[in-house]
Amino acid sequence: MKRHLLSSLQEWLHRKSRKPLLLHGARQVGKTWLIRELARIEKIPLVEINFELQPSAKAAFATPDPADILRQLTLIGFPLAAGGLLFLDEIQECPAAITALRYFHELQPHIPLIATGSLLEFAMDAAEFSMPVGRIESLWLHPMDFTEFLLAKSKPDLADAISSLAPGESLPPAAHTVALSMLRDYFFTGGMPEALRESIDNADPSACRRAQLSILQTYRRDFAKYAPRIPADLAENLFLRTPGLVGERLKFSNIDPDRRAASVRQALSALEKAGVVRQITHSSGQGLPLAAQANPRLVKLAFLDIGLLHAALRIDSELVAQPDLLGIHRGAAAEQFVAQELLAAAPPDQEPELYFWIREALNSQAEVDFLLAVGASIIPIEVKSGATGTLKSLHLFLQSHPATPYGIRIHSAPGHSDPRLRHIPLYATRTALTLSAL
Repeated sequence: MKRHLLSSLQEWLHRKSRKPLLLHGARQVGKTWLIRELARIEKIPLVEINFELQPSAKAAFATPDPADILRQLTLIGFPLAAGGLLFLDEIQECPAAITALRYFHELQPHIPLIATGSLLEFAMDAAEFSMPVGRIESLWLHPMDFTEFLLAKSKPDLADAISSLAPGESLPPAAHTVALSMLRDYFFTGGMPEALRESIDNADPSACRRAQLSILQTYRRDFAKYAPRIPADLAENLFLRTPGLVGERLKFSNIDPDRRAASVRQALSALEKAGVVRQITHSSGQGLPLAAQANPRLVKLAFLDIGLLHAALRIDSELVAQPDLLGIHRGAAAEQFVAQELLAAAPPDQEPELYFWIREALNSQAEVDFLLAVGASIIPIEVKSGATGTLKSLHLFLQSHPATPYGIRIHSAPGHSDPRLRHIPLYATRTALTLSAL
C-alpha cells in the first residue's frame, strides 16, 4: 500500500536539521507499517520498541541521557546499529521516553528517532508532564484517502487522472462512471488499512466488515484508559452516538441528558485527542485565521473513517452501493467523506482543523458545510446534489463575504465552473482542494 506521508518521512530522514519526530494518528491508521516501510525502502536498520508489548524497555529511560539509554537498550536486546532508525511505539506508556526526546535532539542529533502512540495526546496533556517544545517535530497520519485507496485497488491510472484534475475539470464520461463506482466501494470499505487489506485479499464484504467491527471494539477497549479524567461510560456513549450524528449540529443534551454540557464537551475533546472523532467548529468566516471567529458551542461531528461509520451504523454494502452517493444516510456519508479528504489534504506537519458556517440570525437556516482557508482567502464548500439554483446558503455566503473569490460545490456530476462557483465531482475532493490546485 502506498501512503502519501511516506515522502514527508523520507524528507525528514534525509534532512540534516531534523529533530526527533512524533507521528500522530488514531489506532490502526497504519503508523507502525509506515515506519517499517520507511526503513525497508531506505535500507536502514530498524530498532522497534513497543512499550505495550515490551514494558521492560521502560527501565532504560529512567535516565534522560541518550548514551545511557542506548547502552541499556543494547543490554536488553535492542542494539542500535550505526545509521539505524530508532522507533518508539506506544510511547504514551512511557512518559519518560517522551521527555527523553529533547535530549536525543540536544546530545545525539545524528540518530533518527520516530515515536508514535495511539493515545499520545493524553500523556502529553498530563499535568505533571513537560513537553519538549521546540526540540521535536510532528506529522499527522489519517486513514487512507481515496487516491491511496485506488492505488491499493490496482487503479493507478485512475488515481493519476483524478490527481491531475484542476478545479472545474472532470474525467471523460466512461472514467467518471468508473470513479463513482470505486467511490461507492470506498464508502463501504473506508480507509483503515486492515479493512482494505481484507477487502482486497478476500473480495468479500463480510471479511471487510469483520475487520471494521474489530477495530471499533479496539477503540471501545481504550475507554478505560481515559479514566479518571473522563468517565468511561460517557466517552463510550459519545463514541456510539457520533456515527448517527455526522452532518448535524451537535446538541450536548442529546448525548446524555443527565450530564452537564461541560462534561460532554470534555469527553468530546478526549475522543478528538484519541483521533476517533473530529469536531467541525462554526466560524463567522470574516477573516483569518478561522479559529479567531470560531464559536466552540456550535459544532458538528465527523467520525474517524467512513467505512467505520457504516460499520457502526450496520449499513450494509448494498445500501452503500445505491446510485445517489449524496443521498446515503441523508447526505451524511458524503459530508463524512469530504471531511476525511479535507483532513488528508491538510499540510502533514500541522494538526488539521475543520470549520463550517451558519448565518447567525433569527430563524435563519443558511448553512455552508465547510470553510477552507486558502492563502489569504476563505473558500466556502457545499456538499450538495441539487441544481445550481438551490445553492442558497452558498450564494448567501458569497454575498455577505465579498472578499471571497469563489465558492465550491461538491456533487456527483462531472465538474464545471461558473464565474463564482466551482463544481467538483465528489471523487476529486482532495485533489481539487489542495492549495496547489486552488
